[in-house]
Amino acid sequence: MVRFIDRKQLYKEVWNTPLTKLTLKYGLATYKLKKLCDVFLIPLPKVGHWSKVAFGKKVETSPLPLYNKCRLKPKGPVLNKKIVPVLYATKKIEKRFSQNIIVKKNLTKPHLITVKTRDGLKRCETDEYGMKKPWGGGFDLRVSKVNERRALLIIDTLCKWFEKNNIKIHLPFEKNNTTEVIIDDQRIRIKIEEKSKLTGKTLTERWGGYEYYTREYTPTEQLALIIDNYCWNCSIRKVWRDGKTSKVEEKLDEFVAALFQHAEYEKARELRLEAEKVEREKQHKLKKYHEACTKLEQEMLNELVRQSKNAMYSRELYKYINEVKQRAKLEYKNTQYPKRLINWITWAENYAHELDPLSKGLPTYQKATEIINLED
Repeated sequence: MVRFIDRKQLYKEVWNTPLTKLTLKYGLATYKLKKLCDVFLIPLPKVGHWSKVAFGKKVETSPLPLYNKCRLKPKGPVLNKKIVPVLYATKKIEKRFSQNIIVKKNLTKPHLITVKTRDGLKRCETDEYGMKKPWGGGFDLRVSKVNERRALLIIDTLCKWFEKNNIKIHLPFEKNNTTEVIIDDQRIRIKIEEKSKLTGKTLTERWGGYEYYTREYTPTEQLALIIDNYCWNCSIRKVWRDGKTSKVEEKLDEFVAALFQHAEYEKARELRLEAEKVEREKQHKLKKYHEACTKLEQEMLNELVRQSKNAMYSRELYKYINEVKQRAKLEYKNTQYPKRLINWITWAENYAHELDPLSKGLPTYQKATEIINLED
């Protein structure tokens, strides 16, 4: 019976179980399981992750990027009730990435970027490392004289493939030859580079215990296709080099597929960062709301204490005013009070009445959360 393995399931497994144990479950070598996760953009725990878990330390789990174009399908013989999983891409992804991009032997009808790069190489001179970079714009390229033609053929092939598949290739900064491929609104920097190797050094001067050398460099004559974007916590491949048995011309399919993987990963990262930003703003707003409610509740408590004190002072005033009235009745039997005494009694009663909180009616209460609107 053939059973499909969900990508999310594998993601949970690699973050809950060390790879050494998962390899027993699936009957795969560790490096093959890592390659499986790499192809399907499944992030893996970093070195030291399981040690932190063992000691009960807090660990962070890398989010699973969006990549819903492939699935895992177990296939092959069942050994000891273990199904060996192999990769099956959907027809859409196979058609898109299995283009069998072939580099032609001759430069015919070159792309505008290729022409600009070629003209830039003609105008520049070889540097101390034996390398040339296009002067005045063009593709991001660092190459020796020997590999100029190869590099131009690769550049022309890539530019034409991007143009054919409606993928924009952009040269935003002509002075430093930055080259960007725009996929799903994601800008991915790419370049072709050849390294130099140190082949000799000559002692030129000794001064104050220090020795100064003149170094000589020679091109390695090995090209490398590079995705120059910084990839946050992901294991997507970024560099393809000439090998002993293969050249980068044979790896353009893998390179292009990785560009789409980077674009999807960056898109997922942007969405995650945007979601985190929205959540932070929500939490900040909620915090401000709770602070405002707490402040209002405290003001209401302070007002309650103030009213209680005023009520007590008001009662004491009424008591004192009544004593004054009683004393006045004894002193002025015909109740003919002096005008100034009458004025004092009226003034004191008005103040006592104003100070009494119950003179304005019975008190009411409403929660601060009912008064303040969260949306305001």
